[in-house]
Amino acid sequence: CSVGATLLALSLAVLLAASAVPGAAGFHLGGDESGLVRGMLAAVRERAEAEDAARFAVAEHNRKQGSALEFTRVVNAKRQVVAGTLHDLMVEVVDSGKKSMYKAKVWVKPWQNFKAVVEFRHAGDFQYESSVASDVSTGQVWITSLMLEN
Repeated sequence: CSVGATLLALSLAVLLAASAVPGAAGFHLGGDESGLVRGMLAAVRERAEAEDAARFAVAEHNRKQGSALEFTRVVNAKRQVVAGTLHDLMVEVVDSGKKSMYKAKVWVKPWQNFKAVVEFRHAGDFQYESSVASDVSTGQVWITSLMLEN
């Protein structure tokens, strides 16, 4: 589980717990908490959808190519709404014990039970490092990533 996802889950748990406490009626973060919670839930849902699309892309590649790539994680994800959702992903996989990066595009139309890999190509062998910094006084968190070519 990535550090960013862990921080997001922890933040969401704190917000939900605080809103469930009877004496927390006066609890206020200085903004629209319901909007904040909705935004966090949307981010969690979008991350789960991206991971599902990435796992599907790796499985389809393995099935069609007779490969044995192992999904590790989604490194970067973008989404575009186009008669469904087009997930544009950078996926880390393990191939014969070596980490590699693949570029994947997956088109999903859940109401039609449709999912298709539009693109899946090797993007290089990389080592990906992330660091997390935070400012306790403002509650801001920054996630910095660095991709190093092997």
